[in-house]
Amino acid sequence: MQRELTNPEKAALTLLSLGKDVAAQVMQNLNEDEVKAISRAFLNVSEVDRETQFATGKDFYRMLTATETVLVDGREFARSVISSAFDQTKSQSLIDYVDGTIKQPIGTIIGGVPEKLLYGFVSAEHPQTIAFLMTAMNPDQAAAVLKQMTPEAQTDVLIRISNLSQVKADVVDEVREVLQSTLCGEDSADEDIGGPKSAADILNFIDRNSEERIISEIEETFPDLAETIRNLMFTFEDIKKIDDRGIQAVLKDVPREQLVLALKTAGAELKESVYRNVSQRAAEMIKEDLEALGPVKLKDVEKAQQGIVDIVRKLEEEGKVVIGGGGGGDQLV
Repeated sequence: MQRELTNPEKAALTLLSLGKDVAAQVMQNLNEDEVKAISRAFLNVSEVDRETQFATGKDFYRMLTATETVLVDGREFARSVISSAFDQTKSQSLIDYVDGTIKQPIGTIIGGVPEKLLYGFVSAEHPQTIAFLMTAMNPDQAAAVLKQMTPEAQTDVLIRISNLSQVKADVVDEVREVLQSTLCGEDSADEDIGGPKSAADILNFIDRNSEERIISEIEETFPDLAETIRNLMFTFEDIKKIDDRGIQAVLKDVPREQLVLALKTAGAELKESVYRNVSQRAAEMIKEDLEALGPVKLKDVEKAQQGIVDIVRKLEEEGKVVIGGGGGGDQLV
């Protein structure tokens, strides 16, 4: 009966048929994630039936008709190919990955999982496990999962995330194993995760109404925690805390119409920061546009502001902007 192979397994089977030298040349042209995926797949295709071989590629006719089954040492083949394709430092790192010495980060496992599938998996877990998993996601991915929860669950999970600090290595390994077997069908160590900053990062990516509701509910029971989260969140007004060079980088990516709309409810200090970082003529035009701007819907203003906040976060990820933040933890000295 023909086996169902994943794409990495099909690639691994093809490379096995090409031999070490050719396979090494191919691997040199792949990125690191592709090398890791295919190298792990070598172990899964060490014994493959003829029907599966034929379905994988008719171009390898000689290999497919040689025997009913191809028997190879997948682990040794992977080690040999990697050693031939890369220098000693990188090859050893990849070999450790194949051998299981280095474990795939949970964030990497769930990074490409579709939102609906991820929520389906997460929703079946204990709230504490959900909180841990959400700290491993990108903030925008975690926010998308959070939006699908009930209001009560949203508040509960954010509180749990804020109070997380460390998860034992054996728990991390157990969660990783379940994720790999269910969704995907580093050395073990306790992981520092969660905390108020993780909660704040996630809240930055959800709508304003939900954000305020969740923080208000947290405040009812944990007022100090709610205040800490508020201080760590990055808002449109926090742009004034960015240095002039950073503000200039942000403004390059913001259309003037969006900037004018966003400044409709901005404070005087933020407006002055913007005017200071554009040409005198541009500042005058922005002021004129603001004066001429009639009544607008608040939701349109907030949408324009959120769009600019998204630009700031993108530039921060690229290392082009440093966000001081309300808590001051990211300030440079």
